[in-house]
Amino acid sequence: MSSNCYLVVDEALGHCLCIDPASEKSKREIAYINNKGLTLDYIILTHEHTDHNWGVNSLREYFPSSKLVCSESCNNFLKKSNQAYFLFYFNDPDYCYEIAPADILISQSKEKIIWFEHIIKFILTPGHSFGSMTIDVDGTLFTGDTIIPFKPYFNGRDSNVDDWRRSIERINTFYSKKKAIYPGHGDCLTLNDWNESYFTR
Repeated sequence: MSSNCYLVVDEALGHCLCIDPASEKSKREIAYINNKGLTLDYIILTHEHTDHNWGVNSLREYFPSSKLVCSESCNNFLKKSNQAYFLFYFNDPDYCYEIAPADILISQSKEKIIWFEHIIKFILTPGHSFGSMTIDVDGTLFTGDTIIPFKPYFNGRDSNVDDWRRSIERINTFYSKKKAIYPGHGDCLTLNDWNESYFTR
């Protein structure tokens, strides 16, 4: 998939988390984790679209102690979204896959997980999809497709432009404009750069 998957690693402790595994078999992620001798603790989804979660099943099978984290809405819409993706992008209406329910569901903004000495916070940011959320790991933001260095995309099925604008305003309220953004597609940028180039109110 032409989307970004992130591994966040605590090298001192030998633990990691994976954000948005999108390749069907997660071969690169599994190889990296094994080669480094890491323990995968969490798989975290920014939203329910296939190009951000296709590899979840492979990771859960290979690392059965890992826990899947996503928003409640993401969890509810995973199956429906996956079916639509393969219909529209692969012209295969019969292909589908199911992800077992998440282990940890995020129901409101500012919920958090304490991961050793790190704090993982969650901000619900619907708009690109019903279940979108932004992940804050020690102040670094992983935004999925809510913020990408391109014109924002709305598919018309599970998206809402007004919700998206409110989500962007929420992020702009919570965070410094110098904040580093790691998007679901494209390269890292700052919140200020993105606001100036892509966000028109």
